[in-house]
Amino acid sequence: MLQRHESMRPLRLDYIAAEEFKLPVQRHKELFTLEEHAFGFVLQEKVKIHLQVSEQQRTGTALCGELFMLPPHSRCALENRNTAPAHLLIIRFQCTPRQLLDDVQLYCFRMPQIRSWIQNFLSDGGSMEPALYYQLQSHLYAMVAALMMYVQKPREMEQDLVDYVEQTRQYMLRSYQDAMDMEDIARLSGASPSRFYQAFRRQTGLSPHKFITKIRLDASLSLLANTMSPVIDVAHSVGYPDEYYFSRLFKKHMGMTPTDYAARTKKKIACLSPVLRGDLAVLGITPHLCLERGWMDEPAQALKAVASSEPELILTPPVTEEIFRALGEIAPVVKIEWKKYPWKERLMDISQLFDLSSIAERWLSYFDMKVENARFHIRQHLGQEPVLLVHASNERRFRVFGMQMKKMKDLFYDDLQVTPPDPAHHIGAMDVTSLSDVAALDCDNVLFLVGAAKSEAFCDHLAEHWKELKQTRRSKRCFFIRHDDPLLYNASAHDGLVDQTVQYLLRSGT
Repeated sequence: MLQRHESMRPLRLDYIAAEEFKLPVQRHKELFTLEEHAFGFVLQEKVKIHLQVSEQQRTGTALCGELFMLPPHSRCALENRNTAPAHLLIIRFQCTPRQLLDDVQLYCFRMPQIRSWIQNFLSDGGSMEPALYYQLQSHLYAMVAALMMYVQKPREMEQDLVDYVEQTRQYMLRSYQDAMDMEDIARLSGASPSRFYQAFRRQTGLSPHKFITKIRLDASLSLLANTMSPVIDVAHSVGYPDEYYFSRLFKKHMGMTPTDYAARTKKKIACLSPVLRGDLAVLGITPHLCLERGWMDEPAQALKAVASSEPELILTPPVTEEIFRALGEIAPVVKIEWKKYPWKERLMDISQLFDLSSIAERWLSYFDMKVENARFHIRQHLGQEPVLLVHASNERRFRVFGMQMKKMKDLFYDDLQVTPPDPAHHIGAMDVTSLSDVAALDCDNVLFLVGAAKSEAFCDHLAEHWKELKQTRRSKRCFFIRHDDPLLYNASAHDGLVDQTVQYLLRSGT
């Protein structure tokens, strides 16, 4: 277990040396420590570790990108069972006047920024300049700090809590109308209430109370806009037995009363683009008619369907002058050039059509909270490592998203601050038919956007193929973010992508 907090303050760390080596396929290597400690870092592939200190033995596996620690007076056997050479860096250091940990455990953990420090350690030729020495000292203290944080939060316990929070989140989404005792929910987590609340906020960006309030009010928007239910019934349906409390809460969050909101949304709408439907959804509005992509291939049939729905307002993407005139004979038409400007601006413009600016502003403020929380996880798990953004439709259809096109760029590279690789700066959207074409771009790490219906086997195959194509590179990490099909450029899609990104990073622990 950890040394007592009071006894850790006098500990001093002193960098000794770094050693880089490759471990051939099906070979093993023994390492020894005397009075010193050592960190091992797996640059490529993975290694089986057999650690022995006195009579105590520990066995485990360190994956690519993971650090492990060797205590003093230890013997460590590293074994490569892969089909390619493993690549490791060993960093030795003194810790005085006592060792870091008083138990013998094999701790494997991650800190993404270490990859940017490798060259500093490799620059140590035995006669360091003072500037390099102090730089390596600072890296060493940061590595020990990361180890201590990991030891204080064992992976198994943290993963159990992550799973419980996700179960709680799903329960709230399904059963928001039920009474919920947050203290009971926290107690059942197996962690202290403060740790549960902290974990919940880390996964959702909100406290449990704020999260359930948001879910209930979001549900009330849909009921008020799309049914004739009175306010009292809506309040009861979303979990508020006191309709007066519900009305006060609604006005506080939405900037208008439930009655005002209902009056502004009781308009029959024909929406001629699924992209625009996703923007209407976050305002609580469900169109009376929504056409799917491809309707312009048979415009006569589509126009007949629009006319039959007797809309009071038509929202359309860019269409020909002939179609626009035909739509205008049915009802007032608003044409939205959705590809020409950012989705957040488009959402505000659509909200103003219904005098619902405060609803859109409230939604965007919550979205910004989620993004800020997701950025924390991005920094923690990815650091500044460049990541290529690729939509994988199937094994022969890929689209690389770059910095020259708003779609996906403004979420991942702008909002979430994922670091774009150099090739991305010169790409808008690049369609290719093989993963080899993607791998030809100079980037080791890839974030695949895959449809929710794609199998895990499909993702596993992509990951293996990517590693084969990048086998000469030190880092070759794959991430898989699920999305609803099709991948659209609207508020609903971006909301789901942020959720999926956070959930993936928490589940993978990479």
